[in-house]
Amino acid sequence: MKRKTLLTLCLMAAATMGTWAQGPNGSGTYYKNADGKKGEALKTAFYNIISKQTRTPTYDNFIELYKKTDSRADGKVRDWYSNITNYEHVTDKAGTYKKEGDCYNREHLVPQDWGASKAGDITYVVPTDGFVNGKRSNHPFGEVGTATYTSANGYSKLGPCKTPGYTGTVFEPNDEVKGDIARIYFYMATRYENTCTGWSGPMFTGDTKYEPLAKWAYDMLVRWSQLDPIDDVEIARNNAIAKSDVQGNRNPFIDYPGLEEYIWGSKKDVPFSYDDYDSGIVIAERVEQPTFSPNGGTFTDSVVVTISCATDSATIYYTIDGNDATTSSLLYEDPITLKATTTLKAIAVKDSMRTSYQTEARFTIKSSLPGDSTQTADEVTIALNNEFFGTSFGGSVVSKQMGDFTGTQDGITVTYSKGTGANQYINDSQIRLYPGNTITVSCYDGEMEEAEFTLVLNKDGKTMQCNTGTIDGVAWTGPAPSVVFSVNNGSGHMQLSHLKVKVSPPTPPVPPDPVPGDVNSDGVTDVADIAMIIDVMANGWDANIEPGTDPYYVADVNGDGTVDVADIAKVISVMAGEKEGAGN
Repeated sequence: MKRKTLLTLCLMAAATMGTWAQGPNGSGTYYKNADGKKGEALKTAFYNIISKQTRTPTYDNFIELYKKTDSRADGKVRDWYSNITNYEHVTDKAGTYKKEGDCYNREHLVPQDWGASKAGDITYVVPTDGFVNGKRSNHPFGEVGTATYTSANGYSKLGPCKTPGYTGTVFEPNDEVKGDIARIYFYMATRYENTCTGWSGPMFTGDTKYEPLAKWAYDMLVRWSQLDPIDDVEIARNNAIAKSDVQGNRNPFIDYPGLEEYIWGSKKDVPFSYDDYDSGIVIAERVEQPTFSPNGGTFTDSVVVTISCATDSATIYYTIDGNDATTSSLLYEDPITLKATTTLKAIAVKDSMRTSYQTEARFTIKSSLPGDSTQTADEVTIALNNEFFGTSFGGSVVSKQMGDFTGTQDGITVTYSKGTGANQYINDSQIRLYPGNTITVSCYDGEMEEAEFTLVLNKDGKTMQCNTGTIDGVAWTGPAPSVVFSVNNGSGHMQLSHLKVKVSPPTPPVPPDPVPGDVNSDGVTDVADIAMIIDVMANGWDANIEPGTDPYYVADVNGDGTVDVADIAKVISVMAGEKEGAGN
């Protein structure tokens, strides 16, 4: 009996140990030893947990590990400082750079010369564009007043700080990574509790291991953490780092949203529960998406567009060059007049609220003067580059910015589209036509007789194709008002710098035959024409009218050189059914 009882108790104990409550994001019982702790003791408990790594990767290891921790959906490097890069892992790693887009390197979010550990910790060493990283240097993070430098599309900025509590030069990352960086700083202040008192740098005071962050920096980082909540990308990175073959520890500030409040803030007297956590976080509201009036469409000569936002006192920023809108874009103050075909994009922002979703619409502008020589040309040569498409890419276009890029010159419109392709490329000298991409060329009036691209390089022997007409290499023969170009499937691409188009002018419209007796040119002969003849007579134009010299020459319906009652009689006869034309 005793043996049976003992066996039962052992089985119950084993079952109990096997059913510990689980933490978030697959963390299991990893944080169990922090259960019930508060404030400073809670921070130290987390230090004891997360300072134990299964692996200490070297600086060289990071390049290979980024494949697991910092890959975009398309497999390319996730760049924390630039949104125009399209880096291949390992291949495009640190090297010589002269501009944004040349290569990526390893960025210590907490600069090493501030005293941060040089030991391997991939949590705070992230891949960034080398050139933009160089601009950041060892400046603290902050919020920029007037920028002295901005990366492409205004994604990152450098300049004097406008954040209360600090006035030096700061580097401001994009809104979409501010929360990520804030939670890494909270991690650093906890993971290195034993050494952070010796750190320098404007964001750290080094006063105590419990509160190592400067107040201005802490307040800003808390705000960033709230305005840029944890997302799936951040959780996936944390889970990847937690793998034993990467580093084997976790960032609790990702697993527990708002944990900073339990350690330093309003909840530091509340016991922490690893398996029944209450963040108490109220996610900041998002600014309402801007609206356009009109909301895109086709217009003649120009259109005036009004942008509005339902969120009171929101500030609106917009672009007309095809790039996504940021807080470095054009500030909307008054209605916008568009005189050329434009893709308009806008966002709205407001302090203490999350940035709105972007609104986008296309406005196609057509001329009311189809015969105007500015609308077509016998031969047009177009440079296929950033200037023509209204873009500022350094080459490869990141996936979230891929799409349709359109430019118009002398009545010729070119649209470079992603289509079903996986890549796009635009810089200051060329575009690249990859499999799945299309280039649509059309003319405003008349028809295109010929079109020929300037081929810079044909990588892997691609063959150009067209949907109408005939193609010989990169030279096309029509005629057609519009043609779509592409290349065959498989690896490789065509690098194209220019396009020359020959256009046949439109056939002039044949004016309609005049309507007999239609003095006022409204298309019918009626009493209104008699009224105009009477008006001419009343004003004294009663004789010696020279053809073509007087606007009322047409009032001389019977062509006898005098406007009088005979002309009225003629109109009446036409109205009564006489088929003779005026002047016979």
